[in-house]
Amino acid sequence: MTRSKTLNSDKKFHLNLIANSITLHAGLKEVERAAGVAPSESRPVALYSEYAAIAEEGNFTSMFLADTLVAVGSPLAGGGSPEPFTALAAVAARTRNIGLIATGTTSFYEPYNLARLMASLDLISDGRAGWNCVTGALATAAPNFGSDPLPPREERYARADEFLDVVSGLWDRRTLRPNERGGTDLFAEAVNHHGKYFDVEGPLNVAPSRQGRPLVGLAGGSGSQISTAIKHADVVFTNAVSREVAAEYRSEMNQSLVAAGRKPDSIPIMPMIVPFLGATRAEAEERKRSLDMHLEVDAMAPNALANFGISYSYDDVDDPFPVDVLPHPQTVKSTIGGAWGSYRGLYNWIQERPGVTVREVTLQASLGQSHQKFVGSYDDFCDDIELWFREGLAAGFLLMCPEGLESANGFVEHLVPRLIDRGIYRTTPDERPLRERFTCT
Repeated sequence: MTRSKTLNSDKKFHLNLIANSITLHAGLKEVERAAGVAPSESRPVALYSEYAAIAEEGNFTSMFLADTLVAVGSPLAGGGSPEPFTALAAVAARTRNIGLIATGTTSFYEPYNLARLMASLDLISDGRAGWNCVTGALATAAPNFGSDPLPPREERYARADEFLDVVSGLWDRRTLRPNERGGTDLFAEAVNHHGKYFDVEGPLNVAPSRQGRPLVGLAGGSGSQISTAIKHADVVFTNAVSREVAAEYRSEMNQSLVAAGRKPDSIPIMPMIVPFLGATRAEAEERKRSLDMHLEVDAMAPNALANFGISYSYDDVDDPFPVDVLPHPQTVKSTIGGAWGSYRGLYNWIQERPGVTVREVTLQASLGQSHQKFVGSYDDFCDDIELWFREGLAAGFLLMCPEGLESANGFVEHLVPRLIDRGIYRTTPDERPLRERFTCT
């Protein structure tokens, strides 16, 4: 049983919006086409700005952009996926308070280049920038950056640890000092790093923002992921599909924090979730059903688990899923093709549903990349996420938008007032630098 906590009255729940088109339900295109409206994924930078405006109206803590390094077929609907640093720099100019979190991989960037890009976004946004640090789990992306295959998971995290050491060193060796002309000069020192993976001299030629350096967010996972997160992260993003899984993860994280000489609960945890919501549960179920009915499940099913390197055979999509083909997550932690946390979540979801069909697994795996999904009323959703918050399992959630702008507007119109009434959400914009917003007290 998860322990209940007495919360600091100043601590508020974080809402963070994921603005990528990859969060959209795959059936939304047909729903929009039938309604005669413009596709939600068109004009991506303008769309991100619309999401940001909605998020600012709702006093969201931040907006989050994932990154897609491969083109799945051609042509690409909506013009593809703009690179996050560039896209968020454009959004920064059109916003005032929303935090801007860009995804960048340690597998395909170089430390100096990423440190400079991230520092520039931080400066442009006046201290609102964050970096979602990932190691790059898609093997299909590797050929776009050279001939070497994507390294095994453990090696990717060893490289990421050194990468973060270099980036932090470049950021931390910068100061602004007044000069005799009444202005300021940048003083920066070289890092002179010579390691297993990188040789970087420095110094960095971009001035620090008012928050000093950008926020760093990492996927927590387990093992080497937790070790890397404890050393470097300001916030951890997870794929906890239930409170039980979240409690297990929080316990593992706290044990590692104490072993490292740090306080338990000193790193905030942010699970991802895909909410299908309505005034009633029946309305929410109908909204999801109306989207699901437009999916071509027969075409999707054979490749539903291809991201994890898993193939399977079946005769009909309504047959029971062949669960015997699924390796236990612990046996593939270092070899799984896709994100291990996503696979673990999907594996547990399947194991908890004896007789689950190929159709059901396909829908679960294809919508929101195996993240936790919630179908119910706004009141039910608030009840659920308040428990996560009060039990210390989540500082907030990364919200995906299965219905695009309609979902985002619904969060602000219906979810935010309910959270305010419960006393766990901000009533005014948070104007602090982004890192300060996530500081645990």
